Amino acid sequence: MKKYISAILINALLLQFVGCYSQKEITYDEFYSMPKQQEAKVVTSDQVTIELTSDSLANNYMYWWKGPDTLTIYSTHLEKVWSTALMEVTDTIQYSKEEISKVIVDEYDETKTIIEILILVVPIAVIVIGFLTWD
Repeated sequence: MKKYISAILINALLLQFVGCYSQKEITYDEFYSMPKQQEAKVVTSDQVTIELTSDSLANNYMYWWKGPDTLTIYSTHLEKVWSTALMEVTDTIQYSKEEISKVIVDEYDETKTIIEILILVVPIAVIVIGFLTWD
């Protein structure tokens, strides 16, 4: 029974490693028209790259708001006020639509995922199942 569970878990692990996302460069207007709060990399005209992510660290988090003409970024972190006191500080940065040269988003690529599953996962799964059932 342990062999079968191992074979299933190994396949599940391999499937976690497979999955293709490709980066797509879009304009700010396309980014603004996206319905949800999409994670992205924003490159300004000064070649400053800002990574908009929903992952937050223990004492640092970011929120952004997409307006039709401006992107507002709120970054909150803890700052030491005295030797023993910490204070939560929020920095606000605004970029106009003209200051943003490009926006890069991750896009799921179904074709690459299917090809990788067929090339990588299926042969490895067959080999593992063969070894587990070989007595």
